[in-house]
This record gives sequence, C-alpha cells and structure tokens, in this order.
Amino acid sequence: MLARSDRGLVVPSVPATASAEVKVMGMSRSRGRGIRAALIGLLVALLAVVGALPAAATGGPENGRISFGRFDPAVGATTLWTADLDGGHQRRLTRDPSFFSDWSPTGARIAFDFEDQTGVHIATVRPDGTKRRALTSAPGVQEAPDWSPDGRWIAYDADDPAQAVFSTSIWVMRADGTGARRVTRGGFDVEPVFSPDGRQIAFGRIAGDSPAGQLEAVFVVNTDGTGLREVVPARPGLEHPDWSPDGRWISFGIGPEYTDAADHGALLSVHPSGRGLHVLLAPTARLGFFKPTWSPDGRQLLMGCFDERVGRDRLCASTAGGERVRVLPLGSEWVNFPAWGARPR
Repeated sequence: MLARSDRGLVVPSVPATASAEVKVMGMSRSRGRGIRAALIGLLVALLAVVGALPAAATGGPENGRISFGRFDPAVGATTLWTADLDGGHQRRLTRDPSFFSDWSPTGARIAFDFEDQTGVHIATVRPDGTKRRALTSAPGVQEAPDWSPDGRWIAYDADDPAQAVFSTSIWVMRADGTGARRVTRGGFDVEPVFSPDGRQIAFGRIAGDSPAGQLEAVFVVNTDGTGLREVVPARPGLEHPDWSPDGRWISFGIGPEYTDAADHGALLSVHPSGRGLHVLLAPTARLGFFKPTWSPDGRQLLMGCFDERVGRDRLCASTAGGERVRVLPLGSEWVNFPAWGARPR
C-alpha cells in the first residue's frame, strides 16, 4: 500500500504495485511541508533557504497571484487555492486532494498533482478553476509538476509500478500530456525544477536515512538525461530545490521538524556549481521555514513557515535576501505547497 504522509510525501509501506491504494493522512506536527516524493523508510524532509542574498533584478515577468494547498478536514488533505500575495481574493480551485502546483510562464494555467483511487496524477486548470484537464492517469505516482520556461514541457517525478522496490525518477512530458520520457534512472529522484534557460533540471535525490532524518541531495541533469552531477551532498531534512529566475542560485530547505539536523527550519542557497552554499533565511523563535519558492521577477521569496504561536503551517514572504519576513493572512487553516505565478499576459 502507498500512504501519503501528512507532509505530502508518498510513503511506501510495502512494495508498490500497479493497483496500489493511495491513502491521504491528516496534518500533524511533522506535517506536509515537504514534497511528495517517496521515501525509503521515514518521510522526506522539508525545505528552507537561509542567509543573505542580494535581490535579483531579472527584468522578467511581473509577479501575479500565488497558489497553495489548504487543509480541508472533509477531504482529509489539502485542496488547491489561489490568492493575491496580501491574502485577498482567495479562490478554491479543487475539491479533491491536491498538493504541489506550478504556474505556466504566461500565468494562463496551473499544473498541479491530485490524488484518486489509482494514485497521484497531474492535471492543469485555469486560474479561475475552469477547463481542468488531466495529463497523466497511469496507476501509481506522477507528481510535483514544473513548467519549462518556454511553456512547452512539464517536468515531474513518477514511479514505475513494475519495479520491485518503490522509487521515483524524473520525467518530462509536453504541456498537453503527450511525449512523456524518462530523464533519470537508478536513483530515488523527486521534485524537479527547470533552470531558467530550460536546458537543465535540478531535483532532490533521496539517499537513505540517518538518526537526524531522511537524507536527500541536490542534483542537476541536462534535460536529455546527460551531464548528471551532484550539487549538494545528501544531508538530513533537505527538501524542495528551486532555481532563482536569474539562474545564479538553487535554493532548498531543511525541515523544521528535523530538530537534530543542522540548519533545521532554515532556507539555504547554493550556486549551481556547488559553490557558495550559505544560509539565506534562518529560523526565528517563532517561525521555522520550508519550501522556498522564488517570485517570477526574482526579487522576493514565498515559503512555508511553521508558526510556533499557533502551532500550524502558514505561508510567509520576504525579500530575495531573506529580509522583511511577513506572515500572509490566509486564514486559520493549515496551508502548504506554495507557488507563485506571473501576471497573465
């Protein structure tokens, strides 16, 4: 059976089969602040980036609305929502369990993963909730979609139901769901994100477990599957890489719940070369950070933040350098899986 942890991860409780049942679990202290890539023994950690980065003036698209998962007790999982960055104009897009999302480069559609009786699959929808279209339907797991910069492709991670031991690899498909091809093999690979030039993909590779938490590394690979290289060695609690719009940094987080892991609750950044690793945003007495996401213009960060005052996951935003952190007013429910879209054009 496959069980989805409350952090949004797909956790294999026994070897997966093509007919595996996927079960959604509720939120808790070690809740869904991570991706949903599968896990070998425990669950995958959260993300964070910390330190001081200069704001990146990319000259790119204007920032638009955000999307996120809001926990719905009636569903037993998060559903997909959008809002303005100030919390205004909140709109519900799905009523089935929905988790990671990503906006097309034009802001015209949102790719997201959702759960049904056969597994986890990928669909797209307009920001107003109309014109939903399923892109994958194979039994098992297809999750964590990310649009290419030209809008022609979507990267994601997926399992192969025929393999004896559950793991996921990085795949790409056309934005209409056709032409799926596998990019990585031989690892436990999760949460892909395209480089700003569309030539490479950064992703997490689960490497096992440790007393401080699940081990995950950051890798980069060319979109044709060549040039695989490690950027950040495996460390406890690492999760959710994201590429800055100017291409200079790859950010990631260390889950706040992994209290024995170095930099837990922090966001970090590193050059794609592997140099310059530093804390971008350190946790505070009130907030532990996870799942960093860059704004389309590269000047701000959106991230999850566990709020010790209220004991739940919220969303926070800051400058690209980690200054002026603010909690977004999105209501009293648990929220997670942040994404930031460009203003439609």
